[in-house]
Amino acid sequence: MYRFSDISLRGTRCCRHTYWLLVIFLLFAACSPPESVTSNAPSGPLNSEANNTQPPEPAAPPDYIDTGDLPQLSERGVIRLLAPRLDSQDELPRSGMPVQEYQELAERFVRSLGLTPQWVFVDGFDGLLEALNLGQGDMAVTNLSVTRERKIVAAFSAALATVDEVLITRKETVVSSLGDMPLKVTVPAGTAYLETLQHIKKNNPQLQIVVAENQVSGSQMLQRVADGDVEATVVDSNIANLLLPQYPSLAKGPVLKKHRKIAWAVRRTNPELRSRLNEFLVSEHIQSSRNYQAHRDWEQIKSAKKLRILTLNNPASYFMWRGELMGFDYELMKQFSKRHHLRLEVVVKNDIDELLQALQSGEGDVIAASLTVTQKRQQRGIVFSRRYMRIREQLIGLADGLQITSLKQLEGRRVAVNPQTVYLKRLQALRQGGIDVQIEQKPGVATETLIAGLAARDYDFTIADSHLAAIEKSYHDNIHVNLNLTEDVDIAWGLRLDQPDLLEKLNAFIKKEYRGLFYNVTFNKYFASSKNIQRHKKYRVIADGALSPFDDKIKQHAQKYTLDWRLVTAQIYQESRFDPKAKSFAGAKGLMQVMPRTAKQFGYDNLYEPDQGIAAGLAYMDWLHARFPGALPLEERLYFILAAYNAGAGHVRDARRLARQLGKDPNRWFDNVEEAMLLLAKPAYANKARFGYVRGSEPVNYVRHIRERYLGYLRAADLGKDSPVGVGVKPN
Repeated sequence: MYRFSDISLRGTRCCRHTYWLLVIFLLFAACSPPESVTSNAPSGPLNSEANNTQPPEPAAPPDYIDTGDLPQLSERGVIRLLAPRLDSQDELPRSGMPVQEYQELAERFVRSLGLTPQWVFVDGFDGLLEALNLGQGDMAVTNLSVTRERKIVAAFSAALATVDEVLITRKETVVSSLGDMPLKVTVPAGTAYLETLQHIKKNNPQLQIVVAENQVSGSQMLQRVADGDVEATVVDSNIANLLLPQYPSLAKGPVLKKHRKIAWAVRRTNPELRSRLNEFLVSEHIQSSRNYQAHRDWEQIKSAKKLRILTLNNPASYFMWRGELMGFDYELMKQFSKRHHLRLEVVVKNDIDELLQALQSGEGDVIAASLTVTQKRQQRGIVFSRRYMRIREQLIGLADGLQITSLKQLEGRRVAVNPQTVYLKRLQALRQGGIDVQIEQKPGVATETLIAGLAARDYDFTIADSHLAAIEKSYHDNIHVNLNLTEDVDIAWGLRLDQPDLLEKLNAFIKKEYRGLFYNVTFNKYFASSKNIQRHKKYRVIADGALSPFDDKIKQHAQKYTLDWRLVTAQIYQESRFDPKAKSFAGAKGLMQVMPRTAKQFGYDNLYEPDQGIAAGLAYMDWLHARFPGALPLEERLYFILAAYNAGAGHVRDARRLARQLGKDPNRWFDNVEEAMLLLAKPAYANKARFGYVRGSEPVNYVRHIRERYLGYLRAADLGKDSPVGVGVKPN
């Protein structure tokens, strides 16, 4: 019987009891790298039917059961949207991945009826339709294949897309036809691929079908094939086309099922809801692919009800933080789109040249990437909106280094810049003026990476725009703004010459919002944080003494998940400094700094209450456990879980893949995967990563500091009662 409130992977609970009891011993062993145990294990992230992975887990059943049609649902004022837990936003959304668009589309449908959407997440595809028919939700909204078996128990909407199901093997495993399949094919439980394979097996008895756990994703299956842990798997053709370039050792085999429809499901007893849904879908002209080029002005944008923005994956414009899409430009454009009832589509490029080219080719409608207004760009055919920000170019140095008050003092000093920026010309002009500044050119290196190099004392100075410098100063307490190199420079959005109406709309939005409440709150969120991170204070610990004001609560919740409460305490200190009212710039709350959206999906709605804050954090930790399957050493699994808690499981998987490519051990965190994680802050690596840019120093420091503090707690417990120990904590 499907249990709606069941947390995923309960079936492995017994084994995990043993796992957590061994954590303390293995953490001690981990302090001596030569003695660490390693093994080969699959790594990987995306479901072929649920393309993203996010931490969502409702811990309690829905408030009510209702199997009524649209009139009955309208009386309640709510339509409950069912989706598998794997449907999420842990991964940076990219063109071609349908789940995020489907979720936004479903919410717009519900609101078009004057009702409120409510998401309900279930364990997997195998429980989705059962929950629907039991009345625990009203629509199944995901990348759901229409199969013969599913049509018996549910009614489907008009098709949103049509895909083929294709076999995936390693390249050395040649499979040219369905009759040539003496294979062992592994697919996740509950997927449509099982029905396809069972049909093929009738004519091919040599075919072996293996069912993986229902929480494993399609992308994880690809990784397992690449690692040789499974022989073959099946994915949808659109996902295969998108992801296979990231797995050079894999190849597509024959199509196992052609023209499989993707649709949403409602109860067969809800014809009115289905009818209204189909009307909405047809009117929206849903297409399976979002890759197209079109020169569009306002009339075409409004007709399509979609605005495509071109941007960069960086801390100012667009990035992902713990499953949340963020960025100053992104939030402004999201507000603009909301005002005009448009859905926002994001197209990410690698650099400004790519942005300009993509705009001119019609790949996007507007550049929203904190673009400086320059005459050179205008000469390339770029029309700029009204300014929505003013910045200055600043010379950044070390807080304890030479304090520059005049450019003449740069004589003989090393200044690092990206030669693709205007900064290089400014430095070259200084040299021509007789100041022998030593220019270190860093092609393709982003501002945040240059400042990190400065903080590491790789050179004496760098140059940055003031809004980016403000962000970076919150991460590096040893950098200092020496000089403003320019007066205020305008930042604006970029358009083509053939977009006068869109330009007018954007200008009207900026005129209304600039320096208004929404603008100021958003600006302060990203650029007005503290100039320096407060250093961790030493926390004095004595044997048998309290580690925190919440020891009893931590012990209670840690016991539920068979965790050492001192490890949890070390993590809570790292997250909130034991402040239950803590709130991050991104909106994470409570002792364990959980995002409210994630907490609600676990069944918690008051993160400032210590019990709920701890419980939500540990429920998320428990969910992350399943993101790292395979024969990982237990201490290494813990490090990966902690890193994923800080940066997201997708970024950790990217780092493991990169570590393997670099010849390092993808199953060891320290000195291996952590080094790859640091590289993901560099554009050369981030641009090729599935999950994009990540400030790799944060998870690296996060794991190190928690382990240090935890081992300090253990050492303190071994000392006599009269021997106090100060546990030193390094800054982030």
